[in-house]
Amino acid sequence: MDPIESGAGKITPERRSYSGATLVAWLIIALQILVSLITYPFLPDQVPSHWNAAGEINGYLPKLANAILLPAISIGIYILIRVLMHASPRLGQQSRQSQRATWEVVNLIIVGVLLFLLITQLAVTAIALGMVIDITFVISLGLSVLLVFLGNYMGKLRRNFWAGFRTPWTLASETVWERTHRVGGWLMVAGGLCGVLLSFVPQLRLWGIIGILAVVVVATTAYSYVLYQRLNIDEID
Repeated sequence: MDPIESGAGKITPERRSYSGATLVAWLIIALQILVSLITYPFLPDQVPSHWNAAGEINGYLPKLANAILLPAISIGIYILIRVLMHASPRLGQQSRQSQRATWEVVNLIIVGVLLFLLITQLAVTAIALGMVIDITFVISLGLSVLLVFLGNYMGKLRRNFWAGFRTPWTLASETVWERTHRVGGWLMVAGGLCGVLLSFVPQLRLWGIIGILAVVVVATTAYSYVLYQRLNIDEID
């Protein structure tokens, strides 16, 4: 049999460096730039840029700075995450399939964050144009939905240095990483759903989302430590 016809002699085509999620991320950034270009001539010279806990405006920016700010943040986040992920060393004997799974989840995380920034930009721009919008409601609801979205993918994220619940114990053990991210994903979804409900209660929405984020971080950190210690004891026994 000709060796060229066998599987061993075939060359596997390289996987493209971009995916559907990457294209969506580029589209979101393009939309942010387009929003800035279209609305810029209609904005006042000073645009609201900061609100207190009660949703009252207490800070302004020149309209040029406002038009550049959020698209620039999105571009910076996109470039930074991709550079860090490319530069990150491997943890353990990771297969190409595992690395690909991590990249797919990271791309989805980027899309989720960029969508949140686009919604924030639209809300801020609408307020600057005179529309009545409760910015604290938009931010609280947006963050809550983002938590639900990201929580659904945490269990698929493989061990790496830059994305996920990175504690000393998850980085040290593949088992601890997987179990912590499964539990953390459930907590994020549950917390996000609670945040959606709290977003409709003005007195609770700000502290509610802060409390939810604190619970998720503390609970996953504690869980990873306890699980790591238990696994170590089991191994010694």
